[in-house]
Amino acid sequence: MNRLIRFAIVGLSGVFVDLGGFYILHTLLGWMLTPSAIISTEIAIINNFIWNELWTFGDVSVQKQLDTRLRRFFQFNLICFFGLIFNSLIVNWLFYKFEMNEYIAKLVAIVGVTFWNFSLNWKVNWQISETEVDVLRDKSIT
Repeated sequence: MNRLIRFAIVGLSGVFVDLGGFYILHTLLGWMLTPSAIISTEIAIINNFIWNELWTFGDVSVQKQLDTRLRRFFQFNLICFFGLIFNSLIVNWLFYKFEMNEYIAKLVAIVGVTFWNFSLNWKVNWQISETEVDVLRDKSIT
């Protein structure tokens, strides 16, 4: 339960990072809708990886060497890249087809894509293997 709460907090921080970046790029800097949505989402992806790696799953990320973390980051980013494509398609579809407010469209896209990102990243990046369970058990015994 603690891990789920942490994942939700990290995800919520990502929503604020994504929407904040989107606001800065799209409204303050006047960038077009799609580049603003893509770049703000990538910034949120990086934010979420760092916090999930260090805080949410820090105890099960037994292998903390730089090369292992980089591999997980690239896998995380690849999974989230497809989420980013879905996110951009949803934002554009809701904004241009249904004339929905771009911030509401962005929020709807974030919520929808979150399920994709969580389920695949849980399976690929932070699923506890039998070896990791043994290591964690050994640590708790000593």
